[in-house]
Amino acid sequence: MYTKATLTLDKRRATKKGYPVKILVRNGKKKYISTPWYAYEDQWKGEGPTPKHPDYRLLKIEVAKRISRLNDEVLYCIEHGLDLEQSVEVIKNGINDKQARIEILKRELRELQGETQTMLFEFWGRFIDECSDKGLNTRALIDTKAQLEQYLINGDIPINDINYEFLSDFSRYKLKNGCNQGGLNHYLATFRRVYLAAQRYESLNIKSGNPFKGVIKKTRKKREVVELTTDELEKWKSYVPHPSTKKANRYLAERRRDVWLFQFYIGGHDFVDVSLLTWKQYRNGRLKFRRYKNRQHKDGGPLVDNIVVPPAVDIIEKYGTKNNERIFAFLPHPENETTYRDYINNTRRTLRNISIRLELNDIMKTKSTRYIFKTWGDMLQVDERALRQIQGHEQLGVSARYGARIPDEVVDDTLKRIALR
Repeated sequence: MYTKATLTLDKRRATKKGYPVKILVRNGKKKYISTPWYAYEDQWKGEGPTPKHPDYRLLKIEVAKRISRLNDEVLYCIEHGLDLEQSVEVIKNGINDKQARIEILKRELRELQGETQTMLFEFWGRFIDECSDKGLNTRALIDTKAQLEQYLINGDIPINDINYEFLSDFSRYKLKNGCNQGGLNHYLATFRRVYLAAQRYESLNIKSGNPFKGVIKKTRKKREVVELTTDELEKWKSYVPHPSTKKANRYLAERRRDVWLFQFYIGGHDFVDVSLLTWKQYRNGRLKFRRYKNRQHKDGGPLVDNIVVPPAVDIIEKYGTKNNERIFAFLPHPENETTYRDYINNTRRTLRNISIRLELNDIMKTKSTRYIFKTWGDMLQVDERALRQIQGHEQLGVSARYGARIPDEVVDDTLKRIALR
């Protein structure tokens, strides 16, 4: 936890002067610190007096001074990792640490001299806008900015104040509050991306060097391992919701099951790629598209050009949205991030419930089809180059050097052997 403090009207006990104004300090638990001020309910709003207070003008000035000092004191408590009791002492008695006072005075001096500094969140917002204009995904930037805003409760800071110590303190704060190392690495890597982007703008005068060096700890990425037998796949195809399931919910469950099957039938492709398929990409019994994952690569990455086997055709005929540009327009577009994420979560729950109901050895997920398709291909000892082409991977070895594609008849036969096994 980290220290927070606000001026508040303590309404637990009224006096002849009104309610006491106190400093409420939070750090896991909470404590109050007395002030010399009092006010009735209509004389106090938020962290300051209203014009109805008899000493409004004078009190407004005094409160503003106290809030300014309080902000410095809270920042000091956060930077030094102080607990509740230690924070209360600092806020009661003021900051005695000489170096901390020097830093505060330096900051005040810069403000008085009108020194311009590039502020972190100010640039961060600008960078988000630039990425959005380029059509890049900004979810990680938005999420990480929110985490830092939560940590820096007293507002923005200069980018040049970012150093190893700051990053180390932020890391400890996140890990103490339930974030795992993988999640922390994600935030730090995104933070580093913004910092290095700011360095490229010479006019911003960002100091050189990389303060993130040594802060991001390496972790072993756990690869999802999921298996499905041919018998289990047949059970999956024949799944019927419980008789007590409402008609609308039954339809949704079966449709989610069938979209999962469609992912498998076309080569084990990602849910997001299925959501973006258009009727223009479906011609002459084939699907041609480039993976969403590779959208920022040169030319969009390898072309997927796969035959659509009969079971997949049936799913298109059953659920295809004929009057829409996309084949499955009921699947949210990934650019609508909130709706898309909610739909994915609901789909995962459905797939989990089906897996449990069918008593499968593994829980099926939206990405499971890719692993299963690859595993079945390896078991059948199919042409590795054809399998890579089906799944939209770059070719290796000679095929990579010459950019050669495997003939359709070879790729189609490989896909049929796996999908219709």
